[in-house]
Amino acid sequence: MTQGNEKLINELTLARSGVFSILNRDDGDDQNWETTFSIGERYFYVQGVAARGRPHGVDPDVLLALQTLFFEAGCPEDDTVECTAYRLLRLTPLGTRGNAYARLRESLLRLEGVSWLTRVSHQHGGRFRGMTETNRLIDRISVRDTSLSASGEGGTIDASAPLRVTFSRHFALSIREGFYQILDAELLSDLKQPTARSLYRVLQAHRVGDDGSLARELPVIMAAWREATGLSGQRPNNVKRTLDGAHAHLIAAKYLRDVSYEGSGDSTRIKYEFEGEVDPELVDLLTAMKVSRPVAEALVTDHPERVRSAVQLVQRRLDEGYKPRSIAATVVDAIRNPDKYIPAPKPAAPAARAKSRPVPEHQPRLLPLSREESLAMIRSLLRVKLGRLPRDEVLKRLTEVDDREVERLAAASRGQEDLVKAVEEITGSQP
Repeated sequence: MTQGNEKLINELTLARSGVFSILNRDDGDDQNWETTFSIGERYFYVQGVAARGRPHGVDPDVLLALQTLFFEAGCPEDDTVECTAYRLLRLTPLGTRGNAYARLRESLLRLEGVSWLTRVSHQHGGRFRGMTETNRLIDRISVRDTSLSASGEGGTIDASAPLRVTFSRHFALSIREGFYQILDAELLSDLKQPTARSLYRVLQAHRVGDDGSLARELPVIMAAWREATGLSGQRPNNVKRTLDGAHAHLIAAKYLRDVSYEGSGDSTRIKYEFEGEVDPELVDLLTAMKVSRPVAEALVTDHPERVRSAVQLVQRRLDEGYKPRSIAATVVDAIRNPDKYIPAPKPAAPAARAKSRPVPEHQPRLLPLSREESLAMIRSLLRVKLGRLPRDEVLKRLTEVDDREVERLAAASRGQEDLVKAVEEITGSQP
């Protein structure tokens, strides 16, 4: 098994093992739990410790927002996301008003406080063989509190103050592989119910076979599914009621084709049928670009019409000398965010060269970058040129430069002048 696949299995195991409860309400009394269950041919043993309650509700959305910001920043070598609470909340369903900042604080603390041991095994000749792993998501968080009680409880986060979240090393490596993008951002946005979004994550993880393919059907037993969805301790009728609400949203969003029940109580059999068919040719195109098979199948299922043009675009840029940190992540981004790419207009040929070869009408090019995207590109390229991280005071000064200076640095990053020298002149410090 390759190192990349080890990261992949770890991420799948997080979603499969019920560490996050799909419950939306705040009854995070589960500080310790232990469970054994099987889904398909996989057998799970899970021990969890959650110092501030088991993650639930919007917590997966907050984690996804942190992953997104980390990836957009070029996956910093210190494994740390730096932003404001306002910026982070803009990427979640919480909004930026009312008690959103207090809920964000609680969510971050729950995410930092959870760790777990997972053993996933398969049966071979009457014996079980598998892998035992211990994991955590976040090593450290730093936020500026307001409105705390005398005991330091409660409180909210200052909307504009710096917020720092440092991922565990192993989790940061998984993000660098672009694995979290297996989830359909558009579908998550359409699903307004937190329970439906959480169930989508669990279903998508359990669909992935050992060969990386996505199952078209998934049969489960109620007792095992209760553990896999973090609904431990709930009665079968309450579990079914919670699931039914999420099922309705997932069917309406055309992720599920149908859900059927057979039997009663803990032995009830649930069968999930998924929408969409996978074009094997498109999957092969993506796997040839180093996209893992489960991610490729998810992309082909969600956006088959975008695959060929995205692959052609990335391949053209590679042929021109572009060297991304991750080819797979670049392809995924091109498919997930097509608005970043538009066809270049066909230039009018000069009269004297009327017979010259025409430019293809659908040759893609990047849209102009935003200020934030330009600065992220500048920081990443500067790090490559220096062979190390730039000094902290230089990075801080870069966030404060005006738009004219950003444009100059962006031009320098494209080779129009020496980038290191331009940074030194603008910031007044050696990078």
